[in-house]
Amino acid sequence: MRKNSDENKKNIIEDRDANIKMPHNGSDLTTESSQRRNLTKTVAIMLAIALGSFAIGGFVGRLTVDKDLRALDRIKNRIDNDYYYSISDEEFYGVIYDAINGRLLDSYSMYMTADEFVTNTAASKGKRSGLGLVFTIKSVDGADQMYISRVAGNSPAEKAGVKAGSYVIGFGKTVDDIKESVIFDEFLTFVSERATGEPFVVKVRDGEKEATVSLSKEKYVENYVFYHTSTTAYRFQGDDAKDLTVGGDPFTYLDATTAYIRLTQFNGGAADEFKQAMDVFKEEGKINLVLDLRGNGGGYLDVMREISSYFCKTAKQKKPVVMVADYGEKRREFKATGNDFYRYFTDESRICVLADVMTASASECLIGAMIDYGAVNYTDICLAERGGIAKTFGKGIMQTTYPFYISGGAIKLTTAQIRWPVSDTCIHDRGILPEDGAVSMEEDRDWEKETKAAIEKLFS
Repeated sequence: MRKNSDENKKNIIEDRDANIKMPHNGSDLTTESSQRRNLTKTVAIMLAIALGSFAIGGFVGRLTVDKDLRALDRIKNRIDNDYYYSISDEEFYGVIYDAINGRLLDSYSMYMTADEFVTNTAASKGKRSGLGLVFTIKSVDGADQMYISRVAGNSPAEKAGVKAGSYVIGFGKTVDDIKESVIFDEFLTFVSERATGEPFVVKVRDGEKEATVSLSKEKYVENYVFYHTSTTAYRFQGDDAKDLTVGGDPFTYLDATTAYIRLTQFNGGAADEFKQAMDVFKEEGKINLVLDLRGNGGGYLDVMREISSYFCKTAKQKKPVVMVADYGEKRREFKATGNDFYRYFTDESRICVLADVMTASASECLIGAMIDYGAVNYTDICLAERGGIAKTFGKGIMQTTYPFYISGGAIKLTTAQIRWPVSDTCIHDRGILPEDGAVSMEEDRDWEKETKAAIEKLFS
């Protein structure tokens, strides 16, 4: 949230479709149904307001815009009255919508209808509805697949035992009518036709093993933090994902001084979850930390500011600058909410980061602050290959969301370039690379095996 005169503007440093822009095309089944792009009421209201303001005469400086809007209104009326077949309002205004989102703005900016804005806002708070599966839908050679790249914490899929790194290979209403398919669009259509709470069956392949899993779409609050040591494992569960619960398997290959935290997004209650995990880290007397940001496409600036407060090792300020934003000719500094490194770590502590090409935006900001303040070196970063590419995504720009209170919609615009706090580095369209000194490793589609291999590589 930006601390300015408009408290309803939200700074978003996220790759909202990071898994779609990667070498493997990805898609998300965390929402209950695909969102319709319906501008009819919104654009009509906006048009009416603009025409009304012209009639009142209070917006002299916008005469040219008003003239164009009046012309658009005349064009639409003429089409409605005289065109030889009917064109709906949705079709007419949908063309405008597509032009704004597909041609006029960059790929991170977008207009959101009222329904989309509500869904987006709820998701930023961790409130979701669906299965909790994120897919990579194309293999390196372009073949159809439904590779599960992420399973949302506290989701129906996680509770059913579905694991990242496995594949969906079929689905049906019951075991007896399973359709063998690896085509995502077919699965999406099937799922969208199921009512919330209606059970169905998904066939999953994990390595050489195949199994059928019963699932249903449900409302849930996502858990973003997972904690493991050699003897313990915790995650957040419950209706609000606030209950720190024993869950998952210990990572027996970790030594007694090291803990592992996976942070999947900078959304919802991630900052509070991270604090609780760090408190467990301290209570258990751990010294070293593996921070896993693989697949973390970003999120909200305020969450990043809170989490970065644990990693500003050399900073002297109580609230160090952790990100600088260039708004054209104007620069603005964003600070951590504290400086807590030495409450949890010592000068002898080793912190390592796991990342991949889906590690984007807020994740890259956090890594930048960690590097600039000496919490990690480039050699403490392990880049897992994806499609033969070892790097982070390279998103060094920030978006701001502006709500439209009358229509209920909003527009999200790219408003600033992001730079690291001390070095002034901008990784946009580049990312963090092995040539920077980061360690790279071959991809393993088995998530747990890749995790173990990455940690052993870093600590060898």
